[in-house]
Amino acid sequence: MHRLLASVLATTILSASCLVLFAGTADAVSTRHFTLDDQGDLAAGELDGTMVHSDGRVTIGAGADRIELEGASLAAAIARRGETLYVGTADEGKIFRVEGGTATVFAETGQLLVASLVVVGETLYAGTLPEGRVYAIELASGTLRELVRLPEAEHVWSLVYDARRRKLFAGTGPRGEVFAIDPSTGAAEMWFATEQGHVLSMAVDGENVYAGTDGDALVLRLGASGQAEVVHDFPGNEVTALAARGGVVAVAANDMPAPRATTATTKAPAAGPRPGKGRLYRVDGDGRVERVLSTDDEHYTAVAIDADGNFFAGSGKEGRVYRVAPDRTSATWMDIDERQVLAIDLRGNAPVFATGDSAAVYRATTSPDQATWISKVLDAGYRARFGRLSWRASGRLALSTRSGNAEEPDDTWSEWSAAITTEGPVRSPAARFVQVRAVLQAGASLRAVDLYYLPQNQRAAVRSVGVKPTKTKSADELPRPSSRIELTWQVDNPDEDTLRYRLRFRAESQEVWRPMFTEEVELTSAEYTWETSGIPDGWYVVEVVASDELANPADLELRDRGTSEPVLVDNHAPSVSTLTLAGRVLSGSATDAVGPIARLEYKVDAGTWIPFFPDDDLLDEATERFSVELPESEGPHIVGVRATDARGNTAVAEVAQR
Repeated sequence: MHRLLASVLATTILSASCLVLFAGTADAVSTRHFTLDDQGDLAAGELDGTMVHSDGRVTIGAGADRIELEGASLAAAIARRGETLYVGTADEGKIFRVEGGTATVFAETGQLLVASLVVVGETLYAGTLPEGRVYAIELASGTLRELVRLPEAEHVWSLVYDARRRKLFAGTGPRGEVFAIDPSTGAAEMWFATEQGHVLSMAVDGENVYAGTDGDALVLRLGASGQAEVVHDFPGNEVTALAARGGVVAVAANDMPAPRATTATTKAPAAGPRPGKGRLYRVDGDGRVERVLSTDDEHYTAVAIDADGNFFAGSGKEGRVYRVAPDRTSATWMDIDERQVLAIDLRGNAPVFATGDSAAVYRATTSPDQATWISKVLDAGYRARFGRLSWRASGRLALSTRSGNAEEPDDTWSEWSAAITTEGPVRSPAARFVQVRAVLQAGASLRAVDLYYLPQNQRAAVRSVGVKPTKTKSADELPRPSSRIELTWQVDNPDEDTLRYRLRFRAESQEVWRPMFTEEVELTSAEYTWETSGIPDGWYVVEVVASDELANPADLELRDRGTSEPVLVDNHAPSVSTLTLAGRVLSGSATDAVGPIARLEYKVDAGTWIPFFPDDDLLDEATERFSVELPESEGPHIVGVRATDARGNTAVAEVAQR
C-alpha cells in the first residue's frame, strides 16, 4: 500500500499517542539561558491565532473556526460548489456537506476512504479505495450511483476535470495508471500508464493536466492518449500533492518511509505513523524548478495556490499550514490540534482545510484582536532556578511562564505565572522544564525570547578505578618490567563540569591512606602514571576523589570517590635457589616476594631459552619447585635457569654440569 495512506490511516484511525538552545559555558556554576530567536525555534511551540515568519517574527495570524465531522476518522478530500463544501472521509467512505458552520452526511459510499472529489456542473464525483470505484452524486438530491469501477485499479487517489477534453482524469494505483472517464456515461479509457506504482496527485491548469507519482517522484504533463512528458524528476519517493494556477505548479515531493499494506478488510494499520521528509517546489511556466520550503521532521500532505501566487502547504505530522510568498519568504501560518492537514481549498471567500487524526474542517477567519504563542518545552537538563525573562518585541504583549518536572506539561506543572509587560524575573518555581507564553495584541510582533537559569549542580560519580590494560601481541607475552603503573578510571559527569582529581593509596593490609601527589598538583584528566619505585612490593588499593570545585563555589562543590581492586606493585626480581644438576636432571625452586612466578626457562651453554613447567605443571604460586630432565648431550655444560614474575621482572641462576 502507498506510504502516505499508511501514515494517514495509522494516525487517525488509531487513538492518538499522546531543543533547547544552551548558551554560556559547560560549567555548572555559569548562568545559562534559553534563546528562541529564529523561525525554527519560535514555530516549535503552540500557535493559537499566531503565525511565525521566516524572518523570525511572531505576529497575530488568521483565526479559524473548526467544524467536526462526527463519526469519521479523517477527512482526505475537499470539493466545493460556491460556499458549500463537500468533504470525503474514512473509514466508511462518507461524504459530508458543510454549509456555514454545520456538517451533515451527504452520501455514503461504503468504501474505506473517499480519497478524491471534484464537482462538475451539478454532479459531485468521488474516487475511493480499496476497490478502485468512482461514484457520481447528484448535488440536488444526493442520489449516489457507481459511475465506473476502473479495471485492475484498487485506489483512486486523485480526480480532476479537464474542461477542454470534457473528461475526468483519475490517478490510480497499484499499477500507476491514469484513466480518462466520460462523466456522463462512465466509459473509461486507460489514458497513460506510468512505470510507477501509484499516481497520487493530479492538477489542471488551463490546457495542462499534471500527474504526480510515487516510486520515482515524477511530475508528468499529459498529452494525447498514451503520451506524457516528464516535467521534473524530484528527489524523494512520492509526489504527494500537486496544485497548478496561472502557469505555476506547486509540488509536494516527500521522502517517505517504507509502506505498510492496506487491503479491503483493513480497518487500521498495526502500528503508528512514521513521518517523512518534506520538500515543497515551485515549477514556473518555463520549467524552472525551485525548492521553496523543506524540512526533515515532517512531510507535506496538501498544497494549494491562491490568487496572489502564495503557496499553502499542509503538514502530516504537526498539523500545520505553511504559507510561502512568491518572493520565497514563508510563515508557519496556522497550527491546529490535529496532526495532519490532508486537503486545502482556497477558491472561496476564506481558505478551508480538512484534517486527519480526527476528521474536521477548518475555515480561516479574520485576524483576532488577541492571540497566543507558547514556546516549546525548554529543558534545563536538571532542576534549575530561573532568573530573568527578557524579549525583543514591538507593540503590546505580555509574557508569563510555567514550570514542572514532567517532560510534557500536565497537572503537576505550576499554573501560568502572572503576566509581565516589561522584562523581569521569572515567577515560576524551580524545576527542570519551563515554558514561556506570550499574549499578543493587534499589531504586536515578538522577535526573540531569552530566559536565564542556573541548573542545580550534579555530583560526578567515579567508576572503574584500575590499571590500564597492557597491550601485548599474545596471551603468553609478559609485560616489560616497569615501576610506572598506568592508572585510569571512568567518571559519570552529568553536567559536564571540569573535574579535579586527587589520588590516595594504602597497602591492602593497612588502614592509613597516603596521598599519591601533593596538593599543588591539579589533575583534571581521568588517568595518572603512578611511580612506585619508592614503596615496597605488595598489593595496594587506590582511591580517586573527584571534585567539581573548579566549576563551582565552595558552598556548591560536590565530591565523589571510588576505589580500585587491589593493584600489584612488584618492582623486584624473583630469586632462583637450590639449583642442582644431577646427571641430566635439573632441579631447584623460584621464589618471588608477591608472585606469582609466570615463566620458567632454561638454556644449555649459549643455546636458546626453553620454557618448562614446575613440578605441579601450573605457574600460579609465589614459589615454584621444579625438576626437569635435560636432553642427552656430551658435556660438560653450563645450564642457566631464568624465572620471570607476573610484572616481567626476571632472575637468572646457573649451575655447572659435573
